[in-house]
Amino acid sequence: MIKWKLMLTTLPFVVAALGLRAVLDYVVVFTPVVDFGDVALVLTGGVFLIGFMLSGTMSDFKESEKLPAELACSLETMEETLVLAAAARPAVDGNQARRGLHALTVTIHDWLTHKQTPAEMFSALTRFAGVIGELDKAGAGGMASRALGELHTLRKTLTRIHVISRTSFLQSGYALLETLVVVICLLMLLARFKSLIAQYLLISFVTLIFIYMLRLIRDLDDPFEYAPDGTRGAAEVDLFPLADYRDRLGSRLN
Repeated sequence: MIKWKLMLTTLPFVVAALGLRAVLDYVVVFTPVVDFGDVALVLTGGVFLIGFMLSGTMSDFKESEKLPAELACSLETMEETLVLAAAARPAVDGNQARRGLHALTVTIHDWLTHKQTPAEMFSALTRFAGVIGELDKAGAGGMASRALGELHTLRKTLTRIHVISRTSFLQSGYALLETLVVVICLLMLLARFKSLIAQYLLISFVTLIFIYMLRLIRDLDDPFEYAPDGTRGAAEVDLFPLADYRDRLGSRLN
């Protein structure tokens, strides 16, 4: 049902456009001022700009698809490193490492689903660095250094997610695209068509395509826009690698 969500929420715009054209035709008795064929150049410009904006946002989206798996891999590698250190050194508490890592994983997932702030998430990273420091004092040695390296990788990945989520792709491009979509919809309402069937079909499809693509590009621009309960929208990457690791780690806690 998720794949149809954006389509279904765009249909009211199409119905509104058809209703406005019906009012112009039968209530106002408006005389069209432009032939549909003359609108072709504007339509072509709109298609070109949509392709440009879609290409830009898709590049970030394709990168974002990899990031939840990279988060899970970094977290699990840290767990394995610290548990391995505990196995060879009785003074190192492997359960302490797992508990701290589980708290960090939960915080990261909660931040992604907007239950915690970025400041709280980065503070959790700092706290876990303190946990690694305590394990180093207990004798983890080189294993603690390896875990700190993975923590650095984890911090870079989370910072990248934060930047992608907060940074909008090319605001000036959005300004032109939104202007073109509005102009195209207005021209469709004012255009002359060869038949009544062609009129309503073309108004429906052109309005649907351009408004849908504008909303899709906007949605793709932030692929981490989850609801607080973790549910995805029409164009968010899946967090299942991180959620699965959180559950696996929780099952291993003593």
